[in-house]
Amino acid sequence: MFRFVPPHLLTGQAHVIVDGAPRPGTAYTLSHWPHTPTPGPLRADLSAEIARRALAHPDHLPAEVGVASVDHYDVDGVVALALVVVDGLDAAHGPLLVEAARVGDFDVVTDPRAALIAFALNGLEAHGPRPGLGTSGPSASRDPLERCGHLTQDALDVLVDLAGDPERFQSLWRDEWDAFDSSARALEDGWASIEEIPEVDLAVVRVDPNHDAASAAAWESAPLHRAAVHSATKCSRVVTLAGDHKEFHYRYESWVRLASHRPRLRVDLERLSFTLTADEATGGRWLFDGAGSITGSLHMVGDAGSTIDPGRFLELLYGELAAEDTGPAAWDPYGPD
Repeated sequence: MFRFVPPHLLTGQAHVIVDGAPRPGTAYTLSHWPHTPTPGPLRADLSAEIARRALAHPDHLPAEVGVASVDHYDVDGVVALALVVVDGLDAAHGPLLVEAARVGDFDVVTDPRAALIAFALNGLEAHGPRPGLGTSGPSASRDPLERCGHLTQDALDVLVDLAGDPERFQSLWRDEWDAFDSSARALEDGWASIEEIPEVDLAVVRVDPNHDAASAAAWESAPLHRAAVHSATKCSRVVTLAGDHKEFHYRYESWVRLASHRPRLRVDLERLSFTLTADEATGGRWLFDGAGSITGSLHMVGDAGSTIDPGRFLELLYGELAAEDTGPAAWDPYGPD
């Protein structure tokens, strides 16, 4: 097992980095991030899976390095780190924690308990330390690496208990679970729907924003919780239409390096953002975050709603995706290897 050292305290010492790119002093990488030097035999869809494979094949690990770290806080990163620094965690809860990492990174729910774990870890970041958890609390420092270190230690302190009894941590997961559950019910009840267009790998999500339960299903900036949507479709490109809210995003699976399959590669939609901006009747502006950004979102700037007719919007989006798919990709996480 390794010893966790927060990223802001590494100061260049040799370490294993999980779920990220090499940093100064990185001797070994256990990550699904694009182009990272994780050994081929260990590669998997999630960094948590990669960590489990590394534990099963210790001959692949550097014997002279005893430190592990993660330089950002998210569910997959925290779980991957915990698996290699908490003795016995993999044997007791490894498969369940991998599914929690799948919820955290890909918004795909295969087990309700895994969703509770992922949502609780998200809640720990959103709300800070809770009374009675025995945590050190996230730092008030503006240094993101220092804050990551404190949050990660908080997560490590509770993860064994959280994996063993997720229901106990309702104060951390309740808000997000309610939004996810309401979103799943919306799809079941029909006031939200998903239409798949396989030829461009696109899922079209339509939501009635005036439904009585619309506010309960919304999460962050989306009309539906993404875990409800991503669990219901395998399309790697998703467009959401809810009244004047229109937004497109590439799923995270197309940003990282998967081992099980290769999603449709991302294409550049900047030209489409200019076309949409020109079509707006009230001067609203569209922005494409870039094919290499983690979410690769095409969205309106600010809080303004779009005036473009939904049918026209889909026509323009479909045409641009189909045209760009015939040319070179704008983002390829795999490279020559």
